[in-house]
Amino acid sequence: MRLRSLLTLLVLTPLCVQASEPKRYGQPLSLKEEVKVSEILAHPDQYAGKKVRVKGLVTGVCEERGCWIKIGADKQEIQFKVEDGVMTFPMSAKGSSVVAEGTVSKRVLSVEQQKAMCDKEAKALNKQADYSKVAGPKTIIRIEGLGAEIQ
Repeated sequence: MRLRSLLTLLVLTPLCVQASEPKRYGQPLSLKEEVKVSEILAHPDQYAGKKVRVKGLVTGVCEERGCWIKIGADKQEIQFKVEDGVMTFPMSAKGSSVVAEGTVSKRVLSVEQQKAMCDKEAKALNKQADYSKVAGPKTIIRIEGLGAEIQ
């Protein structure tokens, strides 16, 4: 009986270890030090153009192409955007832990640019464009994704 238990443990241990391996996307992670999402959002000019490593939960996934995820941490969210087709995040990633690296970008969108984005989104969803949320220039802080590990 004891031998059988030991054999079962030896057989199942590698399966448990494999199950805990994260799913890797894009480039291998290289930074050791993590930056808090709240720190990036509080001081975007300090981080703009710099490569960072963040950790959090996947709170959203692009439903159309899987080309972005939202990373929630510190009661805030930041978008992790990748080029279409470079990495594709599955909807099942939502709620999972993520460690991600990329370059912080800060972009100010004009009213015209926002309306053009609304038009593009409306066309993709076969809906009427809704400009009600466009009130003036909008600053977007996000991470241009290089690599991620989702557990």
